[in-house]
Amino acid sequence: MRKRSATLLATAALIGAALPLMGAGPASAGAFKCQPTSHDYVVVKEKTAVHSSFSANAKVVDYVYKNNKVHAYWDCTNSSGNPWVCIGSCRVDEDSITGRWVYRGYLKG
Repeated sequence: MRKRSATLLATAALIGAALPLMGAGPASAGAFKCQPTSHDYVVVKEKTAVHSSFSANAKVVDYVYKNNKVHAYWDCTNSSGNPWVCIGSCRVDEDSITGRWVYRGYLKG
């Protein structure tokens, strides 16, 4: 039993170590897709959260307000299929995805 438990723990550790790498690639199937862009938008929601990554669960770092103009540098679709744009301090690579992200559904343009 002790040998089986050690084998299960080692397998779980290997799987756990590999999981962060699966979603880190830029455009792998089932993960997310990003492309650079240069597009101007107008905010249509009264008060729109700006997130630290392209997820509604990511930390809110600022807000943009209705009728304000924003410029997008990156256009991404997260693993849930939701479209987001990066409007500043953008970094999109294999190691990290950071910046000032706004849900594209709250923008027109």
